[in-house]
Formats: sequence, C-alpha cells, structure tokens
Amino acid sequence: MPFPLPFIPVQSYKTGGRRFGADRDQGHRKHAGCDLIAPLGTPIFAVGDGVVMEAAEREFYRGTFAVAIQHHGYVVRYCEVKGVAPGIRRGTFVHAGTVIAFVGKMHLSSMLHFELYHGPYGAGGLTNRKNKPFQRRADLQDPTSFLNQLAYHVLQSHQPVTPAASS
Repeated sequence: MPFPLPFIPVQSYKTGGRRFGADRDQGHRKHAGCDLIAPLGTPIFAVGDGVVMEAAEREFYRGTFAVAIQHHGYVVRYCEVKGVAPGIRRGTFVHAGTVIAFVGKMHLSSMLHFELYHGPYGAGGLTNRKNKPFQRRADLQDPTSFLNQLAYHVLQSHQPVTPAASS
C-alpha cells in the first residue's frame, strides 16, 4: 500500500502540533489526525483499494475539504484538501495509489490532515462535536503507527499493510 503522499514529509507527523492528540483551541479539544506537511497542490494517494464515501461535498475546515474512503476494514478521511482529482466522487471505486485529491492550505501551512477510523463509514458521521476530547466518532484511531508502517513498507519492501484496531 502506498504512502498518501509521493514522499515522506521532512517535518515529522509524530511531533509538536502535527501529532495525533496534540492540544487544539487552548486545550479544549485534541488533534484528531496526523498532519503531513507538503507543498500546496501535491497529489494525495489512496492508501488502499476502496470506495469513496465523501468527496469534498462540504467545507471541512477553514476553506479546505475532505475525502473519505471506505477501505477494507477501515476508513481514512483525507482532510484539508483543496480539491478532488478528476473522476473522484461519492461511490467511485479507487485502487491503492490512485490520486484522489490535492494538498490544500490553511493559515501558513499546506498539509494533508490524515484521520483513521476502525469501523465502517456508515456507522455515523465522522465528526461528532459532542464526543470529547477529539470531537470525532468513537472509533477514531491514532494513525501514527499505520503511517509509520506505510512509510516503512513503501521504502523497504512494498508489502501490504492494514491498520490494526486499538485495544
């Protein structure tokens, strides 16, 4: 399975405000994904085969959009994108490595905000403002180890990787 960008970002998605669980809004909520810093317009790849469940139909956050894909056994929401790739819309089947969207920009940084969910897409909306501290659906997962595995396998062996549910 491919990494969601054509390169591994130089700035780590494991530290500082880019990491999963970092404080947001003066500690009122937690960061629900990992931020992969990349130049504006960088292509974003599907990390596995799957069906597009959401394709930038509404604003995600501050002028950016999101694409959600139901992969085999998990959902990825690729967020803070500036637009979808041609042919990407709700119901489209995509293969691992398909360009699905392009990196957008918020404030001073352009990035892909990567969220991982263990259950099926239809288990409810991915954003749930009442579910503290992340304000996301209860099956939200820390995507760090999944991204690490993707990076390792892409760089070393090109073997498929599937995220595991947390215990």
